[in-house]
Parts: sequence; C-alpha cells; structure tokens
Amino acid sequence: MSDQQILLDDSFWKFLVSIEELKERKEIVLFCASLSIDEETLESYLSFLNRFKLNLLKDEHYLYPLRDHCQIKMEFSLSEWLALQIAIPTNSTHPMTQYFEQIIHNKIRMAQSAHQQFSLYKKPEKNYEEIVDESQNQKLSSENLMRRIDCDIVARKAMKVRFFNNKECDIFPHRLVYLEGVLCVVGENLTDKTLLYFGIEDISDVSDLTNTYLPNLSQIEVNDFIVNIRLINGKDERLVLKIYNQEGTDLLPMHHYLGNPFVSSSTEGDMIWAATIEMCDDVFHWLYCMRDRVEILDPGHLRKDFAHYCELKKQSSYSKKAS
Repeated sequence: MSDQQILLDDSFWKFLVSIEELKERKEIVLFCASLSIDEETLESYLSFLNRFKLNLLKDEHYLYPLRDHCQIKMEFSLSEWLALQIAIPTNSTHPMTQYFEQIIHNKIRMAQSAHQQFSLYKKPEKNYEEIVDESQNQKLSSENLMRRIDCDIVARKAMKVRFFNNKECDIFPHRLVYLEGVLCVVGENLTDKTLLYFGIEDISDVSDLTNTYLPNLSQIEVNDFIVNIRLINGKDERLVLKIYNQEGTDLLPMHHYLGNPFVSSSTEGDMIWAATIEMCDDVFHWLYCMRDRVEILDPGHLRKDFAHYCELKKQSSYSKKAS
C-alpha cells in the first residue's frame, strides 16, 4: 500500500487514534477486528509509522501502548490564528468525507470555543448594553419556552408552536431532548399523527390549545424515534464513567436520552455508570461540572477530548482573569 493510499484511508486515521488511546496491551486479533482491518494492513500502518521513530511494540499476539505519547503544542499570534481559521474553515457547508478532516475540524472548533474573542465566525460585536440586554432576553426567552413546554408535557396538553420564519404547527409535545447537539422538542403532529422535532432556538412562541388531544403514539415509539434519529446522525457513544464520589453527582443529565443505562460497582467500591448518549457540548459541560468526582473509562477518544476540553476551559479562565 502506497503512502498516498494510507493517508487517504479512514482506517489508518482510526488506527492512529486507537494507538494513541491504547492504555494496556491488546490482542492483535481483537485490535484489528475493532477497526475492520486485517493483520497485513496493520503491518503496513505500523511500517508507515516507523519513519517517525515511535516506540511501537508488538509481539506475536499482542500490541502494546506507546511508551512516549507525542504532544505537539504550538502558539499562534493573532495574524497566524486568523489565517489558520481561513485556511481550515469550520463553518463550511462542504461535507467532511474523510476521517482526518473530522479530527482537525473538531480540534479547531474546540480552540475557537475556548478563544471566542478571536473567532472569525462569531457575530459582529455590539456595544456592552446591547450585549447584556440581548443575552438576558435570549436566556429568559429560552428558559421560559423550556418551562412552558415542560409544563405542557407533564400536563399532557397540545400546543401551537410559532416559528421565527412565521410558520405554525399544532403538536402534542412528548419530550425535550438534545438531538444533533441542539435542544429539541419531539412532538406528535395533530394533523397527520406523525412524530417530528425542531430546535428550541427556532421557536418564537408557544400557546396552549383549548381542545383535548389523545396521543396515538406511546413513549416507547417516541424513544424508538429518538434512537433512529441519533443513528442517522451517527453521534451515539456508549459512555462509561467511574464515579468516585456520589455526593452531589448528577447521574441524569437533563434533556438527554440515555439508551440502555447501567449502574454497577467496581472491585474498589466505586460506582460504574454506563449509557448510550448523543455527544455534544452540553454533555461535556455536564461532565465538567463533576470533573473532580468522575473519570471517563470508555471510549478512549472521549477521555482524550474531555481532557482537552478541560485544558481549554482552564486556559480560557486564565485569559479572562488576565484581561
């Protein structure tokens, strides 16, 4: 396999991420099976990496973790950071078909999130009074919508939803849940009895309907709908956590659908928590609030992303204090 073929092969990048995340020796057969590659392909990948003089150890049966992890850190001036954002835009509608594109895209977006002051793609600045007023109004509006929709879900009331594009829809709300990284309302269309969903951010107002409506769809069907939407989005992860201290720990993140939740205890007496969840910024925020009491056991790439998220939050906090 040529170097060009290797670099354009998604399996190579997934292999590289898996090698970086490897914490203990793993059977070669299982390692290859997890990546859907054969041992011949694995050998070609390892041979390619040998040029970088990495300590890649393997024997007849096992592949071993890297002895020295490569961490390349760079500092950017303002001109360099702005130029990089133009060279690698994160707001492009062009689909990312290659895995290496997703890797660098996620890295740039996390850096932009931590240093929003220097993001090219944020909205134009307004004066301080406008920012405060708009922020408070948006927060109140969003919180009011959430409360009103939550109340109607509990009271089992149908509602009329009005959107910012001046369209309307009559629904029976079933659930508020994060989908595609956005808080959405999942509801039953009163006209054709089908399920639909839309983001809270697209709603301008809601009002109760006077007529009584009996839903046709059960909560099981609503859950199946959510699962199918998440399968299409491809952002589902089986998150496994170790809980060191249960006091003050919120194990049920609000407005997240948890698939196949599981709770057990480790041999050391710590709680093991697992669930299938759609990863988004709100999940990282939830974990960050419990960072001193929780450890991500699996998957490895999320453990790595979360460590980077915490580092960026720390840097952002220092920057705010310095300014």
